[in-house]
Amino acid sequence: MSEAILQVTNLVKKIKGKTILDHISFEVGQGDCLALIGPNGAGKTTLMSCILGDKKASSGQVFIKGKKGKAQDQIAVLLQENTIPSQLKVKELIAFFQDISENGLSKEEIQALLQFQDDQYQQFADKLSGGQRRLLAFVLCLIDKPKILFLDEPTAGMDTSTRQRFWEIVNELKKAGTTILYSSHYIEEVEHTADRILVLHQGKLIRDTTPYAMRHEEKEKQVTLPSSFVSIVHGLSDIYEITEKRDVIIFMTKDIEKVWQSLEEAGCGISDIEIQNKTLLDSLFDSTREDKA
Repeated sequence: MSEAILQVTNLVKKIKGKTILDHISFEVGQGDCLALIGPNGAGKTTLMSCILGDKKASSGQVFIKGKKGKAQDQIAVLLQENTIPSQLKVKELIAFFQDISENGLSKEEIQALLQFQDDQYQQFADKLSGGQRRLLAFVLCLIDKPKILFLDEPTAGMDTSTRQRFWEIVNELKKAGTTILYSSHYIEEVEHTADRILVLHQGKLIRDTTPYAMRHEEKEKQVTLPSSFVSIVHGLSDIYEITEKRDVIIFMTKDIEKVWQSLEEAGCGISDIEIQNKTLLDSLFDSTREDKA
């Protein structure tokens, strides 16, 4: 990892006697892109709020760029709710953010990021689609050229094409060395953008991993065969979760090589079998079901 730009050590947050964050510790290097994932109520938004100083931690420490206290310098935050003024035109909002920035993005750079049509810059913000408003809020965060970005569910409400544009911008920011920590419920988004994944569950940090490692550490496979192989499948060992449907039989295995050898000996051809890897989403759900207290 590069030099730590964010250090979180034994962070604890209790509200009305309930532990929301339970001794969270991790470091983020300059230029890293981290996805913070976990089920609703896992503590993702609270963790970001404590890091930013919007909520006071019960104990533990947070250092951003080696400094303790509320982060401000070269940092931008995109909250989960769109908070941009609705009764201003898009071009007026952009001009305002440019005016309060000492060395912000140019009009051309902003237009290249947004990729709006000319008439959309003349519209009031509340006339944009939900996804377009969200993209606008994101780009407004970038006008001051922040070095660190905190994004809470950044693509909530975006349609597919707008979300794709967000991913493209994030990848451009990563190449420029911007440090990004974001929460997300979109597994495909994590696959596209994250270098590391932090998995929160019931206030605990239960995984600090990467998309690649999460995909490949579990060797579980889902196998689908035509129903003509039903009797053969029931004679196999090292399989489980067998499901019979109208024309196929489906099962799980963690020893695909041994299972395939047995199937091949029974006359199964390569064109008969369909094998699917366990997905990142499945791995996440397994992680969040574990109780590591």
